[in-house]
Amino acid sequence: MGASGVAGSHGSGAKATRPVNRAPRDPSRTVRLLTNVFAWLGGAALVGNLLLAGDGVVRSALAAVVVLVLGSWWLRPRGDGWLVAVVEGVATAGAVMVLPAAQPVLAFLFGATTRRALHGGPGRYPVKSLVGLGGYVVGLCLSLSRTDQVDPDVVMAAVMPLLGLVIGTFALHETVRAAGAEQAARRTVGALLEATPVGLALLDERGTPRLHNLRAREMFGWDGGNAAGSTVPCPHGAGITGCRDGCASAEDPVEVEPRNGLVLSVHTAPVEQDTGPDHVVVAAVDVSGRRRWEEALRDRAERDELTGLASRAHFLHLVREAMAVDPVVGLLVVDLDRFKDVNDADGHEVGDRYLKAAAARMRSALPARAVAGRLGGDEFAVLAPGFGVRDTVRLAKSVLRSLNDTAEPFAASVGAAVSQAGVDAADLLRDADTAMYVAKRDGGNQVRQFRQEMGEEALARQRDRADLRTAIEDDQLVVHYQPIVDLATSAVTGAEALVRWQRPGEGLLGPDAFIGLAEETGLIVPLGQKVLEAACGQAVRWKAEGRSLGVTVNVSTRELATPGFLQRLERVITTAGLTPSRLTVEVTESVWADEPAMRSLVAVREAGIRVALDDFGTGYSSLSYLQRYPFDVVKIDRSFTGALGRNGRTEGVIRCIIALAEVLGAKTVAEGVETPDQADWLRDAGCSYAQGYLFGKPADAAEWNARSSTGW
Repeated sequence: MGASGVAGSHGSGAKATRPVNRAPRDPSRTVRLLTNVFAWLGGAALVGNLLLAGDGVVRSALAAVVVLVLGSWWLRPRGDGWLVAVVEGVATAGAVMVLPAAQPVLAFLFGATTRRALHGGPGRYPVKSLVGLGGYVVGLCLSLSRTDQVDPDVVMAAVMPLLGLVIGTFALHETVRAAGAEQAARRTVGALLEATPVGLALLDERGTPRLHNLRAREMFGWDGGNAAGSTVPCPHGAGITGCRDGCASAEDPVEVEPRNGLVLSVHTAPVEQDTGPDHVVVAAVDVSGRRRWEEALRDRAERDELTGLASRAHFLHLVREAMAVDPVVGLLVVDLDRFKDVNDADGHEVGDRYLKAAAARMRSALPARAVAGRLGGDEFAVLAPGFGVRDTVRLAKSVLRSLNDTAEPFAASVGAAVSQAGVDAADLLRDADTAMYVAKRDGGNQVRQFRQEMGEEALARQRDRADLRTAIEDDQLVVHYQPIVDLATSAVTGAEALVRWQRPGEGLLGPDAFIGLAEETGLIVPLGQKVLEAACGQAVRWKAEGRSLGVTVNVSTRELATPGFLQRLERVITTAGLTPSRLTVEVTESVWADEPAMRSLVAVREAGIRVALDDFGTGYSSLSYLQRYPFDVVKIDRSFTGALGRNGRTEGVIRCIIALAEVLGAKTVAEGVETPDQADWLRDAGCSYAQGYLFGKPADAAEWNARSSTGW
């Protein structure tokens, strides 16, 4: 393993270790130097023989030619060209002819061909060397031709060394080329090992690195190029090859932390040795970034992004863990009173600051063992492992004092509960939430401890709340559609989407049974999103079936006031593939009392989505609002429609509503139409559309489609 590009100790007892980017001294340099020296000595011997063989111009000229060849070897030891090869051939042929013995010529020829073979390269050998060998043969043949009788022994003495020279130098040339290719390959491998981001090291049986790359030295903190005495650590504190837990032979990688902030994933593989104990190859990959990313994701999952408290999911996990190891666990549920008023009046940015400040005060009131979490919205919780009833109530009062005890107090309702036999985490949370609800019902800003005799109404309300959240998550909500009819043509032109709750064990519940609860708890936002998605998707399916029907969806003021409502609405429309003008967003007059909701509604209308005003005349009716914020549709409340034929003043009011809508450029829809007489009167009065039991009760999409195919 002592080739260029990869170097290290050869003996098992050696202590010095070189990184893979240091190459050992090239042994071929010594061979080339000795070969050149022999070639020059052979050339010098040939010159001497030519000069001492007697006077003669030819011998002197040949000696001068050989000297020129030696000079070219000296000046260009690796770059002699064809001219030098031809001159060598001429000198060799002439020397064979004029000298009485061939040995000096063979020595010169051996040096010339051997040095050329050692240089490698297809352009140097064998083609150029054949010129010198050919000159020797030509000279020998000419010399023999001048002799009357050829001595076979002399011929054999002259030819056999030449044959050995040819075979030997050819073999030497191929050996040099193979060694060069191996060196190039090892240099390539060495470059690859240095370029890789993986730290690589070869460890002996004592765990000492025998080979390693620069990356391994950086990762494990080995000083300089000598890693003698260093080891690759393992998670158990020992060197990885000496670990009793088998880290060196583990199939899966192990993670180690050689220094602060650095995490390495270490893979190992055995390397069999012909002599001595087996070695181990270690490959280390820096996974510090991945570890930081995992920790960030885990922290994000476990922490509420706004307040820094435990998230709902993580808090519940902590409650379950605490109850598994401690029979007594205290739990508080804290709900900020009148937070919605702050949010609606000052905006969501102020509301967020309000929540963060409340969370900070709550955290400051907790003992070391307690943990605070945010369950959602303005609802928080505190886990107190080992706290009995008295300590839990005392903690609840401390938290409330911390929230109240400032120049800007936070009013809050706090419910306290303590775990009992047979109670799981969900039950404990429900008990604390029930106690909180009782505190809020009793006026708020106070503490209530959960007791079994607390009113069934509060318990039922809490269950309804939890069940409604589950209903939204588990798709227990279904959407029914009630037809909207053009009074002039009696044709169905659209449908109003009305949500129902298919509650297990109770059947189908109308919106009056749960919409108020959804508004109170903030669940109206995800609930409304579900209804919008279902209604828009159904409108697109009707379009595909050849029925161009618009769809109307009720949207609460709280939904409108939620940041990003328009963006979410547009995303639903785009995903469904619905034309915006085929959707009508229906609101009540209470929207006029909420400025953020009103701004959102204006943006919805500017986006090309129709807007309908529901229950006109029963709430905050104002001509100035109607003038400032025009609507596409004004809906006549069912209380007016139901009084038709019984009260002449009601008929006058309806006519005024129809006329007002016409002035404002809006269409009118009469709700609660149940008789043909009501429909006829509304048609004569100029009302555009109507809906009610006369035309059809709300039904799911399948029943609605079947009913519409047979006629309403």
